[in-house]
Amino acid sequence: MARDMIQEKVYGSVWPAGQDMLRAAATAIGEEWVELEGDLLRIAYEGPYCDAQELADAIAPHLTPDCQGRIDHIDMDAWRLTRYRIEGTNIKKSSAGLNHVLAYSGH
Repeated sequence: MARDMIQEKVYGSVWPAGQDMLRAAATAIGEEWVELEGDLLRIAYEGPYCDAQELADAIAPHLTPDCQGRIDHIDMDAWRLTRYRIEGTNIKKSSAGLNHVLAYSGH
């Protein structure tokens, strides 16, 4: 299947966030997929291929020691969830199969 035909989902939130982080996220995945609500950056992408690593790399310079949040990338083709957990200025990446996502996510 062509990569542009695959539906992917990227959801997340990061706070506190500001206009610089919003612009960086919008540049990485498109302004229609991100919004700033107060100091909360919301990410909600559904469509063809989205580079969640590029998104994480784009917002990384704008993280502060107070930041927290996560970005989840659901790859339907690979049947995997990749999570970028944000704690302060650190982003930790982990991955699990979607069949095990409830155990993986802590629910």
